[in-house]
This record gives sequence, C-alpha cells and structure tokens, in this order.
Amino acid sequence: MDLIKLFLLGASGYLLLGLFDLAQIRKKGLLGRLLSVGFLVTALPYPLMLIRYKSPHPPLLGMALLTMVIASALATIYVAALEIPLSHTGAGEVYCRGSYARVRHPGFLLHLVFNGLFSLYLYDRAVAGLCLLYVACNLLLVTIEDRVFFPRLFSDYDHYTTTTGFLLPKRRGHR
Repeated sequence: MDLIKLFLLGASGYLLLGLFDLAQIRKKGLLGRLLSVGFLVTALPYPLMLIRYKSPHPPLLGMALLTMVIASALATIYVAALEIPLSHTGAGEVYCRGSYARVRHPGFLLHLVFNGLFSLYLYDRAVAGLCLLYVACNLLLVTIEDRVFFPRLFSDYDHYTTTTGFLLPKRRGHR
C-alpha cells in the first residue's frame, strides 16, 4: 500500500476523532459511538506497515524493539481510550487523576513514544516521516480539543488548565 494512502487512512482517523468530540459536545450519543471508530482507523496503518516493511535489526535487538513497540502501543491504547471510561464516574467533569493528574494529554506523549519506537523498529526513512506526520495530526487534534472542544464539554476545564500542564507537567510548589 502506498505511503500516501496510509497517511490518508490514518489522518482520516484523526478527523473522525475530532468529529467524535463534536458529537460529545452536541450530545449525539449514537453518532459519537459510530465516530469512535476513529480510534481503530488511526491504528490501522501500523499493522499494514509491519506487513510491508521488515525490521533490518539483528534478531535480539529486533525483538527488544518490537517488545517496546507493543508495550508502548498498549499503554497508548489504555491511556487514550480506556483509562477514563474505566476509572471516571463523574459525567461532565474533567478526569484529573491517574495519568491525567500531571498532564492534560498523556495519550499524546505515549503516542509520540510509540511512533518513535515504531520508526526505530522498522528503521526506514519513509516510515519515520509517516510516523512524524501522524504525531503532527495528533498534536493538531489535542490542541483543538484543548482550546476549543474540552472547554465546551467540561465546565471545570479552565480550572484544570491552570493546575495541569498541556504536554509537560507544571511546576508545583512555591518559588
């Protein structure tokens, strides 16, 4: 599959996730559930790349990198798609515990680590460029969520932004 097609596939997943957020704001539950397919669509290019490209690393290094890729993928999936539904009970309130206690978008950071490890595993310039584009798409999505969608979705989001860093933790304590 052509890399541009893989980019368009993954980018369409980020678009679906943005529309998912809009459906949440508009309280369109069924539409939101349908648009949640964006999570799957953003993930589809990676197994397709694994089919097309082979890791050039010696077996032991390749297995170590692949293990880290899988671990970071599972961590990303947990934080981005499962942590809040499994742990949060307050509808309409910001979830500010767990990995969301220090940064507002921990899923982005894990996605960044995953893409870095995935690029290292396949060790291909075109794959690395594609992974960088996916990181840029995700950064655009979380920025729009942070500035536009989440303040409308959660009444206490403005307070959350003053106490919790966007991508990096805010310094705590007094100077």
